Amino acid sequence: MTTVTPSTELDVLGALLSFDFIGFAQKSAALDPTGPGYGRAVGAAFGLVVRRRFPRGATPREISGYVAEFLGSLEAGAEDFDPAALERLFAEGLDGVTAAGGGRLGPEPRMQAHLVLSLRLVRELGLGPDEQRELLAEAARATAA
Repeated sequence: MTTVTPSTELDVLGALLSFDFIGFAQKSAALDPTGPGYGRAVGAAFGLVVRRRFPRGATPREISGYVAEFLGSLEAGAEDFDPAALERLFAEGLDGVTAAGGGRLGPEPRMQAHLVLSLRLVRELGLGPDEQRELLAEAARATAA
């Protein structure tokens, strides 16, 4: 079993953010979704970027609207995401919850959702490479304990 470290997970997210899809695939293959803490680092990065997108918080209605707009913008694959689960992820991110696992949403779908939504939010916020590196470093610090 491969140990999942925050830097390994964040390397996956970093590859995605830089549109390095070969690196993303290679780094993703090194992750073990059954490992302890799987998804925690990417969840931390997601929470950070959600709080940047909604710096004053968001009402359930605002979150629902954002999720609906996100799903409507997908050319394909919207059916792979449960809107209620995505809304819960946003609420958790706004509350600073970075736990692995995820109740009704298993670790692998949770990771997939965190990755896709983080990419969208980073692009929406216009975070450049330096800001992306800062985001990843902050997520690594948050999960280093």
